[in-house]
Amino acid sequence: MARLSRRYLWGMVSVCLMAGVVLWGCVSQESLEPQQLPADISQRLQECVARAQGAVNAAAADGVSTAALAPANSSIADVRDAMDEATKLAQQGKRQEAADRATKGLEECGKIDAMVAKARQDEADRKLRVQMASEAETRMAWTVTCINDARQAIGKASTAGVRTADLTAAMGGLNRAETALQQSRALLAQNDPKGAVERLETAQADCQTARDATDKAISTKRKPATKPRRRP
Repeated sequence: MARLSRRYLWGMVSVCLMAGVVLWGCVSQESLEPQQLPADISQRLQECVARAQGAVNAAAADGVSTAALAPANSSIADVRDAMDEATKLAQQGKRQEAADRATKGLEECGKIDAMVAKARQDEADRKLRVQMASEAETRMAWTVTCINDARQAIGKASTAGVRTADLTAAMGGLNRAETALQQSRALLAQNDPKGAVERLETAQADCQTARDATDKAISTKRKPATKPRRRP
């Protein structure tokens, strides 16, 4: 009976030892297997980076400067770093930390489209300012010439005997044109070419008014005075 008990005990011990070895081997094998980032998160990160890079490339092809696209490119690099870090954390068995890092990478990636859109808008605004500045310079040159011609015409009219009262409208238009010209120069110096162009449009209109009023005053003086008819 004692021998049977001992054999039974040794049998049970052997079974337990075998089971322990098998279980330990399974656990060890599982822990040794490399862990991967969840497929859905990894795919979403890769797709987002590819989409963002495509948007940056398209903007660059459309003429957006490298400087304007620098924030977007920097964010793309940060997202790629996040992918690498998340993968390493997953391989180390730190699944939660890997998921958190990947989620932050997705959030950062989601902001890149807005960065590219802003870069496009900034480039469009810059080109518009350059165009408006060029237009302002052209209008300014025309306005200066117009004002000089109008001033000379008023002077000649006064010398020719046109009354000052008849030149009031011309001198008023000339004064307004000179004021608008000065304001346009100030606006252009403040990097506001759109405002400068608007003031120059006003200056041109006022200058033309001065020239027309001068011509009218001269024409009126040249007309012979109408003699009163004598009564029969």
